[in-house]
Amino acid sequence: MEMDAQKFIDDVTAESFETYSVEVSLADLKKDAAKAFQPLMEFMEEQVNSGRLASALLQVKGEDISFYLQNNIVNLPYRYIKNISKMMSDETNCPLNVYMFVESPDVNRSKMRIDELSSQDDFAVNADLSAKISAWTNDQLAAIEENQKNEQEAAEKTDKKKPAAKKKTTKKTTKKK
Repeated sequence: MEMDAQKFIDDVTAESFETYSVEVSLADLKKDAAKAFQPLMEFMEEQVNSGRLASALLQVKGEDISFYLQNNIVNLPYRYIKNISKMMSDETNCPLNVYMFVESPDVNRSKMRIDELSSQDDFAVNADLSAKISAWTNDQLAAIEENQKNEQEAAEKTDKKKPAAKKKTTKKTTKKK
């Protein structure tokens, strides 16, 4: 499916897109990412089949980790519509794709990772897409854990390099009687 860039920009600016969100524990997400994403995938399929723009959020409970699925003409989240507008406003008949986003302070330097899940025309809930999103999610969680571990090790090394604080010693003076 293709969409005129200006119509896309107008729709996103007017927040004329469907939204869905769900929370999941980190343990459940690690255990079965495909199952955790199933409601989002079904929501996106319904919106795609209806020709609507959509954004689906999977928030990890108690963690600063969010996953999104969005159909878009470019690999940027909807909230960057001003940037999208600058890049794409003169374009016509732009292909729509479904993108996977992860946001976390520990995923990478930009705190966001974006990859294409599927073209909108090929998007359908199936074993291949479920396997793809599951593998991608596991890779992102592994990157987050590795970056957190490296940050913690770096902090510990920095702490070890700091000289120990000097203890104040006080002399007790005793009065002679």
